[in-house]
Amino acid sequence: MTFLAILIVVFVYKNWLGDHPLQARLPFAAYQHWFLSRPYAPLVRYLLCVGLPVLLVASLAWLLSSGLTVILWLLLSLIVLFYTLDSVNLADQLEEQEAWLRSLQAGRPVAGAIEQQETFVTETTYFVFQSIYPVLFWFLLLGPTGALAYGLSRSYLQNLEIEDPEYARVERVVFWMEWLPVRVTGFVFALLGDFGRCFDTWVAAWSDTESSAEELLRALLGLAIDEADYTDIDDIPAFVVLASEDLQAVKVLLARTLFGWLGLAAVLAIVGW
Repeated sequence: MTFLAILIVVFVYKNWLGDHPLQARLPFAAYQHWFLSRPYAPLVRYLLCVGLPVLLVASLAWLLSSGLTVILWLLLSLIVLFYTLDSVNLADQLEEQEAWLRSLQAGRPVAGAIEQQETFVTETTYFVFQSIYPVLFWFLLLGPTGALAYGLSRSYLQNLEIEDPEYARVERVVFWMEWLPVRVTGFVFALLGDFGRCFDTWVAAWSDTESSAEELLRALLGLAIDEADYTDIDDIPAFVVLASEDLQAVKVLLARTLFGWLGLAAVLAIVGW
């Protein structure tokens, strides 16, 4: 049932267009905002906003996990997965970036264009990662309970002000919840890209507890696609040619990574995880 749930979710995610239907209809966001507006202690707020819903879903999942009610467990899992996923139209984002590259005029400073390209690839890679892979990882590990724990922790962090003293603590929780999924995703990058270039960096990542998920994913993706070195580029036309080639490689790798994770889920299902 776990693999069936992931198969359905991957199919929908791959063909998802438009807004997110469940996040607009399920009241978790309003529920969190209500508690965040109350003068509760930070730990109490987190336990009420994240811990309580997760505990309720865990109890329900356990009750439905055997016998004829396993169909209801599948339904519960799909609801949780669809709620915690984000819709990403990667093709449109890459097309817009490609159009921006084509619009660059000769004579423009190359350094600024390189920086903008770098920022786009970094942010897009991390957003695609956050949109599904930690959710799949925690679902494989703990079922709908794990997926919801990650999804609600992430939304709770987004609802906090950066100045809030609790922000850094919850950010660290999300960091550790993404720590293993980042390394699994990095391994998929390596398998589907240039494994030799990625391997040393991927091995070193297992002892790295300081680099952000965004930084590590960006480094591994660049190695996997054998990204161009823009250091010696001093004119816009040459930059545009190389950057366009890199964008196509990013598009192919990120698309294949989803199927890499699906293959991992299939292996786990075969071995009886």
